[in-house]
Amino acid sequence: MAVVAHWFCGHCEVEGRDAAKEPSCWNCGGAVTVTARPSLEWTDSALTDE
Repeated sequence: MAVVAHWFCGHCEVEGRDAAKEPSCWNCGGAVTVTARPSLEWTDSALTDE
């Protein structure tokens, strides 16, 4: 499962989604502002091999 960050590039005024830890703009390659990154809650029961 990949956690996808939603981001916005103020220079290009475009937005996108990326699974990279530090996303960059697909249009200009510049820095972006991450606007949403879902968090996952892990429990011990989710890690069992049953």
